[in-house]
Amino acid sequence: MIQRCAYSTMTFVDGVRDTKRVAIACQGGGSHTAFTAGVLKRLLAEKLERYEIVALSGTSGGAICALLVWYALLRDDRGEATRLLDSFWQSISSDSFQDQLLNDLFIAVNRMQGAIVTPEVTPYFYPEWGKNRLKELLEGVVDFGEIQQLVTASSPKLLVGAVEVRSGEFEVFRNAEITVEKVLASCALPTLFRSVQIGEDGVYWDGLFSQNPPIRDFMREFPDARAMPDEIWVVQINPQRREHVPTKMADISDRRNELAGNLSLHQEIDFLNEINGLLSYLPKEHYKHIEVRKIEMFRELDAASKIDRSPSFVGEMFAYGQGQAEEFLKGVS
Repeated sequence: MIQRCAYSTMTFVDGVRDTKRVAIACQGGGSHTAFTAGVLKRLLAEKLERYEIVALSGTSGGAICALLVWYALLRDDRGEATRLLDSFWQSISSDSFQDQLLNDLFIAVNRMQGAIVTPEVTPYFYPEWGKNRLKELLEGVVDFGEIQQLVTASSPKLLVGAVEVRSGEFEVFRNAEITVEKVLASCALPTLFRSVQIGEDGVYWDGLFSQNPPIRDFMREFPDARAMPDEIWVVQINPQRREHVPTKMADISDRRNELAGNLSLHQEIDFLNEINGLLSYLPKEHYKHIEVRKIEMFRELDAASKIDRSPSFVGEMFAYGQGQAEEFLKGVS
């Protein structure tokens, strides 16, 4: 006998669960996370039917991608997830001639910073056009007021990472407490956006400075080992390896940016691996082995391309993500 439950693709054969519980963690990185959107779109296709998505996490652009999928799963509509991903990335792309000129100029200025000394302008000097535009786009695809009514005890979990500027403490926003301001806080790269204030005392910057993305907190969301993910799939957009040693200042800066982006990811994964190695000493009702798999972006792109919103670049990253997810699924099918 096969049974199905809402919000998942969980199946039971003769009373035994034959699906795997999966949490998906999405690393952040501006326009590079169009790769993540492509990955998620492919993972939500038919080959994922043997897996139950029980949680998602993300920082910065990864948080946006995770949010869109999570919101669709709350509404029990996997097809809507792909529509939301497509809609958001089409909307954020520089579609007009004027917007494309500004996009190209912004990228050129950022690339010059690695070659010559250029003045840096604080985001507190000019209006918050970028943040306001991003907020408008998010509220156009997600009804944040509906979230509290949709979240139940059996719903998939969502974790969004940020850092409190003054205390330096990592923050993970969870589930029904997710608001558009908290997603914006995870995206508040301090060289581009002002910090985001939440409540009376909280002032937040980009989640790239905290957990990129949150992983160990998946375990805290599921105190019962039977409910924990069997696997965590990490969408990694900062390349682990580069073929050549960087010698030019621009290349050195790009590689330093990648290594910094991966530092917290390695710490999160090392924590899980350590727990896996201690399972024989830990209570089985609270801990179990969790396999970590990666879907990686291997292309060597400079840091300036993270702000490239041109339709051609976004489309290229989207297609690349779909292709990498296709290869990944061949290994887990």
